[in-house]
Amino acid sequence: MKPNSLYAQLELIQEPLDRPIQTDYSIARAWAEAKRRLSLVGSALLTYLCGSADLSVTVKRDRWGNTLFVAHDPVSQQRRTFSSEQELRVWVDQRYYQ
Repeated sequence: MKPNSLYAQLELIQEPLDRPIQTDYSIARAWAEAKRRLSLVGSALLTYLCGSADLSVTVKRDRWGNTLFVAHDPVSQQRRTFSSEQELRVWVDQRYYQ
C-alpha cells in the first residue's frame, strides 16, 4: 500500500491509472460512421432498383473470332455493336452532343 493511499481514500481522491483511458470513441463518431454506411447501402439499393444510367460495354467474339464491342445506353435504350474500340469511342463522344 502506498503511503498516500490512505489519505487519498479519506479525501476521495482517485488514484491515476497505470494506463490512460481511451477517449477517442464518441457517440458523434459512431453516428457519423453509421450514416456513412447507411448512405453506401442506400446508394447500392437505389442503383439496384432503378438501374444505372451509365453506359455498359461488353466485349464479345463472333463465330469467326473477330472482336466486337457491344455498347448499351440505358438512357436512350440504344444497343450498338462496333468492330473496333476506336469506333466505339467516337460513338460515345458523339452521343453527348446529340
